Amino acid sequence: MEVRAQLMERVAEPITVALIGPGVYGSHLAYQIEETPGVVPAVLADLDLEKATGTFREVGVPEADVDVEETRDGIRDALSADRRVATTNGVAAAGAPVDVVVETTGDPEAGARHAWEAIEAGNDVVMVSVEVDATVGPLLARFAAHRGVTYTMAYGDEPAQVVRLADWARLQGFDVVAAGQGTELTFAPHATHEDALKRYDLPDSFIEENEPDARMYNTFLDGTKVAVELAAAANALGFPPDTGGIHMPETDRDGLLETLRPKADGGVLDRTGVIDAVTPSGDNPSAFVVTEAPNEATQIYLDQRYNINTTSDGRYQVFHRPFHLPQETLVSIARAALQDRATGVVTQQTTEVVAAAKRDLEPGETIHGGGGDTVYGQLEDASVAAEADLVPFELLSGAEVTRPIATDQPVSTDDVTLDTDSVLYQLRQLQDSLL
Repeated sequence: MEVRAQLMERVAEPITVALIGPGVYGSHLAYQIEETPGVVPAVLADLDLEKATGTFREVGVPEADVDVEETRDGIRDALSADRRVATTNGVAAAGAPVDVVVETTGDPEAGARHAWEAIEAGNDVVMVSVEVDATVGPLLARFAAHRGVTYTMAYGDEPAQVVRLADWARLQGFDVVAAGQGTELTFAPHATHEDALKRYDLPDSFIEENEPDARMYNTFLDGTKVAVELAAAANALGFPPDTGGIHMPETDRDGLLETLRPKADGGVLDRTGVIDAVTPSGDNPSAFVVTEAPNEATQIYLDQRYNINTTSDGRYQVFHRPFHLPQETLVSIARAALQDRATGVVTQQTTEVVAAAKRDLEPGETIHGGGGDTVYGQLEDASVAAEADLVPFELLSGAEVTRPIATDQPVSTDDVTLDTDSVLYQLRQLQDSLL
C-alpha cells in the first residue's frame, strides 16, 4: 500500500513524532508534519525553549494546547492526556512514548546520546544529524536492529538521496561508476566562523529571524559538511573514495559525466564504484549517479533518448536529482513508522572524516570542532585513516593539542588528548571493538 494511503488510515490515531532541534531544517519539517494527515509533531525539544514553543505557535498549535515539561514523567503524562509538549530536555524527549524520534540538532555528541536513548526506549529514529552517522552510524544501526526498531537516514537531506539514487540505478541493472552530490560553493578550508555569514551574504532579515549558527554555516564553507555528508552516503553504499581521494571537479551537472568516469575513457577515476562530489560552475545536482550500461542494446537505447545525458556512444550515463527539502523527511518518518523500512542506513565504515589543521596549532590549545578556527574535515578511505591512526573528526571537539600540528597537517591520535568521557567517544570505541 502507498504511504499516503496508510497515513490516511492513521488520521484517528496519528503517528507521533518527537523532533529534537527545531532550527531551520527542523522547523520546516515540523510545519509539514502538522499539515500532513496521519502524523503529528507531539514533542518539540530545544535547549532554547522559545524555539520549541515558537515553532508550535508557527505551525498553528494554540498555546493552550502546549505543556512545557522537563521530566520524563511529565512528558509521558502530558502525551497521555493528548497534549503537545515543549521541552529543553532532549534526552527525555528521545525516550518519550512516541512512534518516531527525529534528531536534527547537528550536534554529534547530543545526537548520538539522543539516538541511543530513543532506540533503548523502542522508538524509530530518523537521523538528520549526519555527523552522528559518519562517526557511529554502523553501531546505532546494529543496536536498532537488535531492539527491533528502524534507524534511518533522512530522505530530506542529500546523503539519503544519493543512496536511494544509487540503489535505483543498481536495480535497473546499471553498474555505478560514481555517486555523490553537488556542493554549494568553492571551499575555503581555512575559513573561520566569522567569515561564514559574510561569505554566504545572508539577508539581514534572515539573520534576524533565524539567528543562524555561524559555525554551522562555516562547516559548509570550509568543506567539512560535504565531507561528512559524503561519508554517510559512502558508508551506507559501501563505496570508498577514489584511490587518490575525491576529485570534486569544477564543472556543471552535464560536465561531471565527462569527468567522473574511468581514465581509460577520458575521465579522472582510477576505479569505479566510488563516492565523489562536484564543485559548482553552473547548474548542480543535489544528488547524482554516473552509471555504465553493461550491454550494447541498452547503450544504444539510452543514447537515443533525448532526455538522458550519455557519453561514449551511450556507455556512460548520468542521472540526478536537482533538489532536496526538509519536508521530504516525512518520507523517512512514514516508512519507518508504517513499514519498518529505512530510507538509507549506514552499515559500515568504508570512509572516515578526518581533520586537518586550519593554522599552526601549539601544545595546550583546545580544538573547537566543526566550524571553528582550528580544524576542517576531509574525506579519507577508512583503511588509510586507520593505518595513519587519524582521529575521526567529530571526536576532536574539546581535545587538547599535545604536540605542534602544522597548517593542513592531518591530526593523529599522537597529536591530541581526547575527551574519553564523551558519549560519542564511548560509542565509537564500542563500534570499533564490535565491527
